[in-house]
Amino acid sequence: MRQSSRGSRQHRSKIRTRIIVGLSLGLFLMTVTAVILSFKLDSCGRDMSDLLVKEGKQARRLAELEPKLVDMELEIAALVKSRLPHLLPLEFDKVFTLNQDYARNIVFSISGKRGKNSKKHYEYKLVMDNLALTPIHPHIQIILFDRDGVQVGFSEFGVDKEGVPTLDILEHDESRSQTGEVIFTDEAEPRYFTVRLKH
Repeated sequence: MRQSSRGSRQHRSKIRTRIIVGLSLGLFLMTVTAVILSFKLDSCGRDMSDLLVKEGKQARRLAELEPKLVDMELEIAALVKSRLPHLLPLEFDKVFTLNQDYARNIVFSISGKRGKNSKKHYEYKLVMDNLALTPIHPHIQIILFDRDGVQVGFSEFGVDKEGVPTLDILEHDESRSQTGEVIFTDEAEPRYFTVRLKH
């Protein structure tokens, strides 16, 4: 009986020892994991802090540069205006009154898909009105310019590709609208335009 009791105690002791060793090992692994995670979180925190500092610096720099950029744009616009006073600032879906002889007004619009790689099509609608006593052969050039005053787009009607006048006539007291698309020589964004009547 004593041997059986002693054996039972030894068996329970072994189980207790194994449980203690297992718990100790588990606690050790949890501690190591917690330390590693703490280091990683600390590192992530430092990285995040560095990123926030850099972002703050960039935001401040952009805020400082923005007024300078506006000033530069105004200076460029003033230079273009002094060099090419006949140019008008280009706006879309706005009626520009021309009142140049038989050319009354013009409206520009953009068509095509909107997106980074989508090609824009710049179109116009020109209203003509012949108040003269005789018929007129309309010959008009629509020219678009970039922000520096460089020609980037062109459209012409009243002549064919070889420059020969067409048979299109605007009769006395006749009003008519002419629509067309501006052909671009460059990918630059147009900022100004002018309308020229060729007599």
